[in-house]
Formats: sequence, C-alpha cells, structure tokens
Amino acid sequence: KEPIRLSAQPIINFAHNGVPNTVFSELLQESLESTIDQVFDDWESDDAVALWDMVFNEGGVGSIRTRRYDKSSERIFGNSRDTEEKEESFWISEGFASFGDSNPSNRGPDPNSGWPTESAEQIIELLQAGFLPSKCSYLAAIMKSYLTMEVKRITQGYHIPVKRSAEVFAAPDFSRTLKPGEVFFRSSRQCAMINDDDMIDGIFHGNIIIFRYPTKTPSDARLIKAVDYPQLREFTDVLLFSVLGERSEASILAGGDYDGDTICMLAEPRLVNAFRNSTLKFADPPKGFDQHLETAVRRGHEILNTMSSQNEAENMRELQMTLLDDVTREDRCGLYSNMSDIATYMYGYDSHKTHYLSYMHFNELDAGKSGIHVKKEVWEKDSKEFKSLSLPSCMRKPENGRRKRAKKQPENDPPRSKELEPFVLDILKPFAKAQEERYIQLIKKLDLDADADCDLALLAPLHSADSRAKLLRKEGQDGMWHELESLKSFVEGNRKAWAELFKDTRTSFTARSPLTRTGSQDSAFSSDVDFFELPKAVQIDAKREIADEFWNGFESQLKYFSEDEARRVICSYAYFHAREKAQAARYWGREGSFEYAFAVAFKTLAQLKGKSHGSLYSTSVEPFHSLMVPRRGIRNEGRT
Repeated sequence: KEPIRLSAQPIINFAHNGVPNTVFSELLQESLESTIDQVFDDWESDDAVALWDMVFNEGGVGSIRTRRYDKSSERIFGNSRDTEEKEESFWISEGFASFGDSNPSNRGPDPNSGWPTESAEQIIELLQAGFLPSKCSYLAAIMKSYLTMEVKRITQGYHIPVKRSAEVFAAPDFSRTLKPGEVFFRSSRQCAMINDDDMIDGIFHGNIIIFRYPTKTPSDARLIKAVDYPQLREFTDVLLFSVLGERSEASILAGGDYDGDTICMLAEPRLVNAFRNSTLKFADPPKGFDQHLETAVRRGHEILNTMSSQNEAENMRELQMTLLDDVTREDRCGLYSNMSDIATYMYGYDSHKTHYLSYMHFNELDAGKSGIHVKKEVWEKDSKEFKSLSLPSCMRKPENGRRKRAKKQPENDPPRSKELEPFVLDILKPFAKAQEERYIQLIKKLDLDADADCDLALLAPLHSADSRAKLLRKEGQDGMWHELESLKSFVEGNRKAWAELFKDTRTSFTARSPLTRTGSQDSAFSSDVDFFELPKAVQIDAKREIADEFWNGFESQLKYFSEDEARRVICSYAYFHAREKAQAARYWGREGSFEYAFAVAFKTLAQLKGKSHGSLYSTSVEPFHSLMVPRRGIRNEGRT
C-alpha cells in the first residue's frame, strides 16, 4: 500500500524523537495542495482523468473492490489493515473507503440500479461514463461532499499523506545476509517509496523510518538503514529484517513479528534527517509489569478433571463459562488506549505512567489470543485514577449528530506539566483548523448549477417515446400516450416515497440493520431521529427498497413498450422529474438534489451518457465488477 498517511500516533512519536513541529504543518499544507488544489484546477476541464486518478487512489476504491470480491483472502494479499483500520475508523463516511464485515460499502452496487453505496466509487463510475462535475450537478455535489470530508480527514484527524512512503509485509532474512540494523526492500514496480534518484532496479538505499500501529511508545518507530545485497534481490514487495543480533528488529515496533504484520516505511527527507532513535527500554514492558496481569487460560485436562465430579447441567455451565470467557469480558483495550493518550499529554511521552499504560493497551489488544488479562483490582485502580479526565481537545475526535447533542457539558483538557515542551498537536491543531476553514470555503464556491441545461443524452428515451406517443395520438391512437402517462405516474409515486425518507418529522423508522450489536437486526428509531443520523447501513437499505420498487413495482401490462424500452423510459423520466424538483427547490431557496434519479437508475443513465460519447458504457456483474481494479502508477516491467 502506498503512499501511507500519518496520524496522531506517529506524529507524536516523530516529534518526541526529534522531528520539528513545523515539518508536520508543511506536510499537511502540501497534502491539501496536492489533492484539493488539483481538483480546483481540473474542475472545468473536459479531461477528467486526473480527477478519476485522485479519487480512485485517495478513496481506496481498489481496496474496497478487492475486499468485496474475496474477504477470505484479504489478509493474504495485503488488503486488510488491522492497525490503520482502528486508527482511521472515525473517518468511515461517504467518500472514503472503510473496512470490516459490517461496512456497507463492501456490499457492492445496488443489485437493481447499479448505484454504488460508496461515493468515491460513484464518482469514478460517473467519470468513466463521461459525466463531468462542471456539467452534472449530481457529480458536482458528491465531489464537493468528498472533498469536504477529505479536507476534514487531513485536518481533523491529522491523516496526512506522505509521498515517499509505503506499507508492506515484514519478513525475516533466513539467509542471514543482513547485518543487525539493516533491512532490504525491493519494489516490483515504480512506487511512491522510491524516486528516480534513489532507484536501482527498484531497490531502496539509505535511511528510512519504520513503524507500525499502535505507535504508543518512543521506540515504536525506528530509523534504520536499507541496503542492497544481490542474493536478496529475488524478494520483492516485502521488507526483509535481519535475524542476527540480540533481538528481532520487528519486535521493537510495538511487539511486531513476521506472522503477517505490516510495516510502514517513510523516506521523506524532512522526517528522516531529523529523526533520532530513542532508547530501547521502551521496547519492553516496565519492570514488574507481569504482576498486574492474570491468565484465563485453562488446559483441557484441567477442565475434564473438574467436569468429572459434576452433573450434566454443571458441566454445561462449566463449558459455557470457559468457551465464552473472552466474549463476556469487558473490552478494556480502547479504554487503556485513551488512558495512555491522556498520560502522554499530562506526563510526557517517555514518562513511566505512559510506558505502563501503553503496555496495558498492548496486552489488552492481544488478550483475546493470549488469555492474559489485567487483574480486576488493577483495572479498578487505573480507571479510578483517570475517571474524571478526558482526552485533550487536540486528540479528541469531533462529535456530530446524536453524539454531539447527547454531550451534557464541554470537556476540559487535562493539566499538562509545565516542565514539558509544547505538545505537538496543540501546535498543529490551530494551523490545521485554519486550513480546514479556508479550503471548505473554497469548496463551497465550486459551481453546482451544472444542469441548468438538461443533459439531452439522459432525456433521449423519454423524448423519443413522447414524440411517438404524440404522433400516434394525432392519428387517433391514444394507447401509447396513456401507457407513457402511467409510466410517468409510477415514477412520480416512487419519487414521493423517496421524499418521505427525508422528512423532518416521522412517527417511526424501522429497518433491518446488520450493524446492531444486540443480536437482533430489527432497529426502531424514534420520531426525533433525522434520516442522516441513522446508521449508514439503515440509510442504504431504505434507499435500496425504493430502487427495488422502481425496478420491480410496475405491474401493468404494456402494449406499446417492450420491457427494456419501458425501463429506459422510466429511468430517463426519473432524471427529468428529479431535475424539475431540484429546480423548484432552488427557486424557493433550498438545495435541489438529483440523488433520487441516480439512486434508482444509475447504470441506465451511465449507459445513456456513455452511448452519447460514441462508446457504450461498460457494465459487468459481480464478481467481475469488483475485479475491475486498474493498476496504479507505471506498469510493471520485467526485471532480471
């Protein structure tokens, strides 16, 4: 995966290890300029290739499609990101790739309309069909939404792309060629990690920073030297570590190993040249750490001995308690993560308290596999100490929707020791906030009134049917006209059902949601819940019900229209009717939307648009649609 994004954790680590605070402001500014400014420059252009490339890559469309096709192999092919996923989970939203079994984006396009549920995928599909944001207000609207979220992702989450970077699997050098402190990396193709000046057959030479998530202690990132040995050149796209020396280099990085862990590599000179390795004392737990833990592991013979003296009901209870022990335990991983972040702010990144709490977080992260948990009395003591403290505002994720309204009172920053240097995120946050406000104002100024002149390509089936119906009616044959009116009435009724979803008030809303955590999939939402505050999967299901009715709900027999022509006509009229409603909304000062037309008729409208350009828009069924992942960058050239 390349390039990678920084986040709060590595930024704090790098600043502690010598990187000046100004470097992060520079990287943040450059990331906004390279992504958002490019869109501004190309907004009016008839060549949308640059827009497509930016959204496809930044939106993670390739990863979404690969996961969708075969979830069982996502770890094997490097499409799963256990660590970065947790770090970026807040940014699961329209316009961004998001991961996990319950992620609605991975459910694929609507089976009837072909409408992708993830807006980054919508954008690239529309661009491929020939739509342009300067001439299609729906594409312009989702582009603006995408850009706004991308700006917030960079500025609020500090998720800053670094050009010369990559994330790869770690592997040991079993040939014992590499010396302690050396690594080997060869790319099978041109990648962001390697530029022309440093590239010799795809091999990186020189110092790099390596780290992996979670990055909680000073030693979780290291400066290391990448070298070249001819006998290792057969290994590509993995980072080889030396097996010589006192300990595994990967183990220094938050306890990493070679069973599928991924390593982030950075070659950005401003980071590498300033970074200094910390002492290795942080690569191990503090002294006496084990006394705070207890094991929940039970051997098979111990369970059998206990069961031999019990009745059937007691044995069933014994098995349940043993097998479900990890499921029934309170998950304290996130809580200890928050505590370590608070301690970092209050006492310093290299304090004993931060060191202890970080390893508590590491332990709880692996407790499900190891069976080793924090003792109850230790947890009660730790939680009591931090109960009244909240994360500092510079590390806090912004609240919105129901969570924001449920907030009873503002949270104050915990006290920071006066002996400490200014905290890097305290410095970065106001700069990021100013950039966010500036760019969002620029995004708002992008033209949305692109459909003032209706797209004739999308109206072609409607105009054709209307002309024929009027011609026949002049000859005294009203049958086709009546059928056409019935098709229009059906679309208008379907559009009303769509509008009902977004009413400000509703008596109730019940949907089948895969996101509920109680075991039941039926979720009822009270009258004061806005549609956009419902879980994303519930919103998608509600919209798909409307699309399903659109495609399968018309039951009248037609004499003048074939089934295929009738579908093209209702899709064309859906666009025409949505445009009428959007214009009426704008007349009254409200924001009009074409979402309905594309939600129910996406693939047909894309086909009509593609045909108008002299080429047929390509459609495909699953799994072939998900396999359509173009190669990024320069094509791989065979190397010897």
